[in-house]
Amino acid sequence: MLPLLLTLLLGGCASWQDYFVTYSDQSASLRNQLRLGQAAEARKAVRESTPGDGSYVLDRLEEGRIALLAGDVAGSRRALQAADMAVRADDERARIRVRDGLEQAGSLLSNDQTMTYAIADFERTLLHHYLAIDYLLAGEREGALVELRLANQAQEAALARRRAAVADERERQVGQQLAQRAPALDRLQGGVKHGFLNPYTFYFSALLYEADGSLNDAWVDLNRAIELAPDNRAVQDALLRLARRRGAPEEIAALERRFGRKAPAIAPKVGNVVVLYEEGIIAARRELWLPLPLSTSAGDFRTFTVALPYYDNRAEPSVPLAISAGKAQGRAEPLANLEALAAYDLQEKLPGMATRQLLRLVTKEQLRRVAADKGNDVGNLVVGLFNTLSEHADTRSWSTLPARAAAWSAEVPAGRIELLLNGRGESVEVRPGRTTLVWVTRVSPHLQIRSVPL
Repeated sequence: MLPLLLTLLLGGCASWQDYFVTYSDQSASLRNQLRLGQAAEARKAVRESTPGDGSYVLDRLEEGRIALLAGDVAGSRRALQAADMAVRADDERARIRVRDGLEQAGSLLSNDQTMTYAIADFERTLLHHYLAIDYLLAGEREGALVELRLANQAQEAALARRRAAVADERERQVGQQLAQRAPALDRLQGGVKHGFLNPYTFYFSALLYEADGSLNDAWVDLNRAIELAPDNRAVQDALLRLARRRGAPEEIAALERRFGRKAPAIAPKVGNVVVLYEEGIIAARRELWLPLPLSTSAGDFRTFTVALPYYDNRAEPSVPLAISAGKAQGRAEPLANLEALAAYDLQEKLPGMATRQLLRLVTKEQLRRVAADKGNDVGNLVVGLFNTLSEHADTRSWSTLPARAAAWSAEVPAGRIELLLNGRGESVEVRPGRTTLVWVTRVSPHLQIRSVPL
């Protein structure tokens, strides 16, 4: 029983479920409820946790996204702010590393899910992204701007900070070999070059900067967005419009050549409608079991089994959003593939995960051997059983995020207009010279629609 007691003591911030049940299995019910359009019921399925628990950040992220889908903007904001405070506290503790060392030791006796959840770089950006949405829906544009600045700072920090797993060369090589045996994620990743740069957030922040009169900031973020989503017409239109507003003839001419169309003239009785379409639910991580032959302390070879997380190397079919606003018609065009960001993030972390799995195997086998050498048959049996039951992949991720984001924009006559979204009518107010932002979310078969004048 000693290994079990040590695990519980060293990994005391983890829920008992994290020892024996993958997070994907734990969160399956709430994801299914979201697909059925039952966001209020899904919210009840979010795990209860308190600050200091290993799952606290992830639980609040899930709660924040689900609360927004349920129409509780204030509840979403409270949950995401709690997550943000906990992430900041974890960042501060990480500088000391004492608690991290204890958790690492505890995880070597169980699995990575017993460690405090480390928010992914792209999730950190989206935490501030969704806080900005909460502020904006509450009519607090200044608060939204603050969050979007933090979101973009998180992306810039991720560019300058890439973690490296601490392992000797042999362990690193074994970790990489194990990671290479996991299913490829190339289809799911698509053409993304990083697991942390998000054109959706850059485009969103640029729209708010433009509405706030910060044209230079908007210009910077639109250029970042167009680098990542060069074919998105809404981003192209925003650059053309902004170049006209900035009054820079060289910029206008260069963009017109690049996009093959003229920048729109500034019209006094025209406004802009932007539709942001969030589709589906991001894929859940799954668990893959791999055989690994290793030398034991007795000098013989045995085949052990290790568990690694992976994503199915395919994306769910997209459901297009057809849009009509008077004479302006079209479809929301792909802007960001959040599933691809998640897949890239996992691919980047797999060697480190595999290395820890190797160390875990060695540690567990040594403990089992000690119990066997002492002739403690019961202890040997308990250790072996615990080792088997606790061997699981870390499948934790922010599992209620949308799978994809798309965008559409058009200039329309100012006034109240009827916007058709896959045939569903929505009345929105368009002010001259301003932008009206329309969020469309499809998780269940039904669309959720919210609009905000900027």
